[in-house]
Amino acid sequence: MNILGLHKSPWHNTGACIIQTNELDTLQISMISQERLDKKKDSRDFPELAVNACMRELNINSYEEIDLIVMDHIINKDWKLDNKLGQEQKEGFLKDFPEEKIFVINHHLAHAYSVFYSTDFEEASILVVDGRGSSKETQSLYFGDKNGIKLIDKTEKVGIGLLYAAVTQKIGFKLLQEGKTMGLAPYGKNKNIFNFPKEYDGIITDYSSVLIDGKYDFKKEYKVDTSSFSEKADAAYEIQQECEQALLHLVKYSKERLNTNNLCITGGVGLNSVSNYKILQSNIFDDVFINPACSDTGIPLGCALYGLHKINNKNKDYMEISPYLGPTYSNDEIEKAIHLYSGFDIIEDKEFKKTSELLFQNKIVAVHQGRSEMGPRALGNRSILMSPLVAENKDVLNKRVKFREEFRPFAPACLLEHASEYFEIDRESPYMLFVPNVKNNKKKIIPAVTHIDGTGRLQTLTQKRNKHFYKIVKSFYDKTNVPILLNTSFNIAGQPIVESPNDAIETFLKTDIDALLLDKYLLIKLT
Repeated sequence: MNILGLHKSPWHNTGACIIQTNELDTLQISMISQERLDKKKDSRDFPELAVNACMRELNINSYEEIDLIVMDHIINKDWKLDNKLGQEQKEGFLKDFPEEKIFVINHHLAHAYSVFYSTDFEEASILVVDGRGSSKETQSLYFGDKNGIKLIDKTEKVGIGLLYAAVTQKIGFKLLQEGKTMGLAPYGKNKNIFNFPKEYDGIITDYSSVLIDGKYDFKKEYKVDTSSFSEKADAAYEIQQECEQALLHLVKYSKERLNTNNLCITGGVGLNSVSNYKILQSNIFDDVFINPACSDTGIPLGCALYGLHKINNKNKDYMEISPYLGPTYSNDEIEKAIHLYSGFDIIEDKEFKKTSELLFQNKIVAVHQGRSEMGPRALGNRSILMSPLVAENKDVLNKRVKFREEFRPFAPACLLEHASEYFEIDRESPYMLFVPNVKNNKKKIIPAVTHIDGTGRLQTLTQKRNKHFYKIVKSFYDKTNVPILLNTSFNIAGQPIVESPNDAIETFLKTDIDALLLDKYLLIKLT
């Protein structure tokens, strides 16, 4: 059976996921966001390119071989009318697909399926926090166990996700750039620009007295001088503090209402890894899991999992879902891409050893290997790497490669067995969704990945999760006795993370990246 999950236009981060089952009852999954293929950041286009890529990965030759389509809705349960203008949209192959094979589900429910069925938890509270979901939902609580997922509570009141987005735009950033606000917040000190009036009550964190409903505008005029770095930083600090307080309230409520040991967090606010770490530190729950595609990039996966587990009544018999679900590229495709370009030497022998030497020499090395990772953060398969030992490396990457604001931090990718030596954390953080404190005696050792407030957006590595990336960091460790590399996404500002070998080579050549490890080929730029 082939189950297609869709998050479609005109909503941001459209994409597709196909789950394929066979006679042996094994699962094959392919998933990709439309932006990786059409090169439009946070693409709102109908994800036909994404669907086709998933079909190719799983050797599906025709839309007729798709047995079931599940998609979410935002405004209207009729998928043809579910758009901001209310106009009929008959898109791509859907116009010819049998209506009885199309199912439309709640947006937050899709989020809940994407996170719970990606874990090895037998039961969990599932907290969904985002901007707006179906019928204006902002925050929801679900319970998941062997019997499935059920709704416990929800609200349509203006929530923390909308407030965070509004402040983000108020201080001069764009829609969906809340990550910039989170990175800027540690530079702030004061909390007296907004003094947010709010109401906390169960699943509700209500800011309707502050925001105009349906807009990212405030009801009263708050003055923020966007030309002043300190004022912008203070505003960012204030909303970040409010976010942490609101989420801790929601987490406490989730525990009181359901009293489970495990918590799943999903929805766009789940990307606030600073808040996630504060939740972890609170010890309200024994374990906390956030899926790497907790934003709308994960909706296609949630829809496909709903089709598998709810519609087809399949029990969960796998441990967890890998984040590496993008297309596979053959050696022939990689070689063909390499031969289209020039300006570099090619090394095919001992490429890992040479990569380690380049990183030790403080060179910038990009990596394109295997299937791309789901979600907005690079986890080693579409990454740019550099030594964490030199403080200036952060500025070098922001100016010469990423072309972005100088306050933006970079992630430390650390061998799991050494993580507790460098960071105040006692568990895995495989998806950069916790930002622990760097231990005081290690801050001067890894300054390029230690943020202004002494924290780092940690990614822990194991051979089981990513053998290739683990080997690169281990090689660096063998040379330096430091088990960490600086990791950032393989893209430049305003563009999606690279997807294909051609994308990787083009970005490599038009930036100051020194080398590109492309599967088993190391391309070193000529000087």
